[in-house]
Amino acid sequence: MNFQINFQKAKRNYMTLTFDDEREVDGKIEEYVRVICVGMPKKRVFTALMDMQDVINKRGAAQTETEKNEVNREIIDELYVLMAEVLSNNLKREKITVEWVEEQFTTKEIKDFFEQYIKFANGEVSNPN
Repeated sequence: MNFQINFQKAKRNYMTLTFDDEREVDGKIEEYVRVICVGMPKKRVFTALMDMQDVINKRGAAQTETEKNEVNREIIDELYVLMAEVLSNNLKREKITVEWVEEQFTTKEIKDFFEQYIKFANGEVSNPN
């Protein structure tokens, strides 16, 4: 028996994000609307999620306030790295840097994004088409 799967024709859905951003054009800073279409998680995103879970687990092992503060800083740093990884999985294959994420997002906005991204991913997984 011969099976064929053509991934070129597979319909892929994306979560569309819109940002007010700035870029330099002819030596001048201009504002523009940046659109990033983020796809379903791939292996590197799942790996980053597992790394994030490892950092969160350290919080339970921290005993002193100093250790807890250090772990909290590490969690925040990892959140921004994870956000950059997720956003870099986009339709244009554009690399999104941690620095750009740090300039654009508050920790609350990152939390809100991940809540919506998880809903998006779960919805795509449960979609029968």
